[in-house]
Amino acid sequence: MDPMTTANTAATAGNALVEQHMSLIDRYFAGGFFMHPIALVGLIALLIVLERFHALYVQTKFDKAAILSEVRNAIYSGRLVVVGTTIIHQIIQAGFHAFERSAKDSEVQIAIDAAASKHFPTVEKRTSYLSTLANIATLLGLLGTISGLIVSFAGAAKADPNQKAEMLAAGISEAMNCTAFGLCIAIPALLAYAFLQGRTQRIIDDVNEVVLESMNFVITHRDKLKSGAAKSEA
Repeated sequence: MDPMTTANTAATAGNALVEQHMSLIDRYFAGGFFMHPIALVGLIALLIVLERFHALYVQTKFDKAAILSEVRNAIYSGRLVVVGTTIIHQIIQAGFHAFERSAKDSEVQIAIDAAASKHFPTVEKRTSYLSTLANIATLLGLLGTISGLIVSFAGAAKADPNQKAEMLAAGISEAMNCTAFGLCIAIPALLAYAFLQGRTQRIIDDVNEVVLESMNFVITHRDKLKSGAAKSEA
């Protein structure tokens, strides 16, 4: 075998072995320019996920049974007041105010719908961005792949025959690293989107359920409200 060919083969094998033992940082910088915008997209997605987890699992946490019990106590006492700052408390209180102004069911429903349209967007906001960011990360990874292949084949066309294999290997490595990094950002973002979207819908369904039960309880106990109000005035 030609000594030059043997040397090139050994060098290629050595480069492949080094490639297998590259650290994550090395792979990041080996991915080329498009690794940086993908990393930025990943950071934005992470911030949104953390903010949404806090908003949906801490700020909007409520006990349905406790709120319904609070509503019943308010009705029996003749005072339509619920104490709390959560979304469900504010929507119920809007319905209570409407009931005190006018006992018409239609006006109560309008007040509840208006309060829901005001507060529900705070539950739904920013979650949909995760799906968009996942698509952007995937497309950036694909763009980095195309860029790496263009650079590698263009360089190999003009390079010395002994260097073509090395240049092609470097370009393909850049392309594959960029693709992998884009998918590593996109897949968790899509999973988080699906999980948070399910949590959002569950919160909205629970709020609608409790508000409906509360208003039905108010409407079916008008007499207790009147008697309770009379006792408080006496």
